[in-house]
Amino acid sequence: MRYLIFILFLLVAFCACEEEIDAYAGKCGIYFDTKDMRLDTVTVSWGLKNSELKEQSLMLKVCLFGDVAPYDRKFSIDVISDLEDTLRAIEGVDYRPFSVEYTLPALQAETTINIQLLRTEILQKEARRFTVRLKETSELQFLYSRQWQEDSVTTRLLDIQRVVYMDENFPMPRWWYMLGPSVFGDYSVKKSIVICDVMGIDRETWALGNLASDLSEGYLKYVGKYMHRWLQEHPTEDENDELMEMGPASRN
Repeated sequence: MRYLIFILFLLVAFCACEEEIDAYAGKCGIYFDTKDMRLDTVTVSWGLKNSELKEQSLMLKVCLFGDVAPYDRKFSIDVISDLEDTLRAIEGVDYRPFSVEYTLPALQAETTINIQLLRTEILQKEARRFTVRLKETSELQFLYSRQWQEDSVTTRLLDIQRVVYMDENFPMPRWWYMLGPSVFGDYSVKKSIVICDVMGIDRETWALGNLASDLSEGYLKYVGKYMHRWLQEHPTEDENDELMEMGPASRN
């Protein structure tokens, strides 16, 4: 009987110790989601968005490294736009003001930072960028990040920050090599924007479509002739400050 009582006493003591163990005593960290990321730059190309779209959301996912907790954990960020950077973005002009305080909810392993980006005319001439950088806390440290060796001295942690880079890049369509020069002349981003705006052509269809299904050769020739007449009535300068012209097949 004495042995049985002693064993029961050990079991009770063991259970009591188990209850006192903090399952979340191990270190935890935060980092930006690495999916589809090569370095630390998120490129937002407005060029494929139709001209009437002036604002879009960018969601940056923040992930947990370690165990979830049964309570909310707070962290904050820095928004950095270097005054010496000629491409620096300006709050209220290139993006709407957004919070720098966030919460990783209880029992969750991720949260998001939502940023509203704004489209400005300057993007047709030069890009804009700013950086969102996580800040460590005692509960959420920097325990994980890919590294990039910039030079023999400097190592950059890639996943504690995201560089948001915005431009109006509008890629030359693949079909341009077959038909573009003769119908539309020299390629330029601004010329493609004007054509899509005047003709009501979706930019993604223009840039990514193909002659077999999305844009027929006959239709593009019609567009070229229409735009030639339109430019006679509405002279428009290209990026090089010279008047836009359609190709020789559209001017005949």
